[in-house]
Amino acid sequence: MSAKVKPPVPIRAGSALKIGHETVSFGRNAIAQNGSAFTVQHRLFVNDPWELIAEAIHRSLPSGRTRDIAHSFRRQAEDYFRAATIGRELAVRPVLFYYAFLNLWKAYALAKGNALMAGKTGHGVSSVAKPKAVAGSLIKFEKPTPKRPGMFQELLLHMNGNPVVLNADLRLGYLLPQILPGHRLWCYATNRPERFLSIERFEIRNDPSTRHVWLNLFLVKSDLDRLGISATKTLSQAGLAGDFEVADDGSSIDFVCFQQQSPEPYTTDPAEALAQIIQTTKNRIWETVRVISPYRKPYVYCCPSSERNARLPQMLSVYLLMYFLGSVTRYTPLYFEDLLDSKYGPLFETFLSESPLQFLYLMASEILGTEVSRPAII
Repeated sequence: MSAKVKPPVPIRAGSALKIGHETVSFGRNAIAQNGSAFTVQHRLFVNDPWELIAEAIHRSLPSGRTRDIAHSFRRQAEDYFRAATIGRELAVRPVLFYYAFLNLWKAYALAKGNALMAGKTGHGVSSVAKPKAVAGSLIKFEKPTPKRPGMFQELLLHMNGNPVVLNADLRLGYLLPQILPGHRLWCYATNRPERFLSIERFEIRNDPSTRHVWLNLFLVKSDLDRLGISATKTLSQAGLAGDFEVADDGSSIDFVCFQQQSPEPYTTDPAEALAQIIQTTKNRIWETVRVISPYRKPYVYCCPSSERNARLPQMLSVYLLMYFLGSVTRYTPLYFEDLLDSKYGPLFETFLSESPLQFLYLMASEILGTEVSRPAII
């Protein structure tokens, strides 16, 4: 006998959350805190975010050696990145991009107060490439030491990632579907259904009478129907079950609403509650950077339970795949040609052409603490 499906709960009554006179939209950097006060963050548009990154690092650290080291990492990251983008040889790019990412992460970590990054660090990972079984290739997590901290382990901590991922080797086949640009090429290569479902809109609701704030996510129902996945299963595979539940007010047949199960309480300022909601939800939302409104396209990532422990924060999944490809091109360059000739070749080529700039803008947003996007018109 099949399990009984829990019916949708009613959508709670509440008003759109406002801070000051502004209605707040959900995002990793939607608000900023200064002491006990919160302000709405406004999107910045730049064609080249490197100068903004430099300014943010300079502002984050006092004058001295640590600031100088952070800027040194940032300058190296920029030169590696620019060299990779103009290089003609595709096999050279993964190594350059990886070291661009690595040095940018170090600058970011120093700006956030991690003094360990000023000393000697290790990659924290190693890779075992399997030319005849691409998906079976392994990424191993090394055990760091106090004298040589692992870069990946430090970044996982900074990004509030789940440390359970470090308990076992990571199969490349579990990492590839987490890469948003080119995801349908992964589907094509593996004959698997899509795992990313777009979020049509967010609603941040506030009930001043009870002093509670909660988040609603709306997905397009036809997307779930097309993939043959129920709303309840979507919640589970997206890692939202337990914190969100299916809700319905009977007014729409086009969307599925996932409502935060337990609203977040606050004492005086509803932004306190929103800050906590963002902190606990942000790693379960993927984004693409766009040059047209709304400038960020959000998604949930649905994966089977067997792969749930391999789920990474979005930027770390890009970082780790770039490490793997950089390791291949550095130590077994001929195997890189085999990768490009394999059924995964179009995915790797798309990853190398699309992901670096996406990564750069997402990292710039993280360093500045406000959303940074590319302008449509100068």
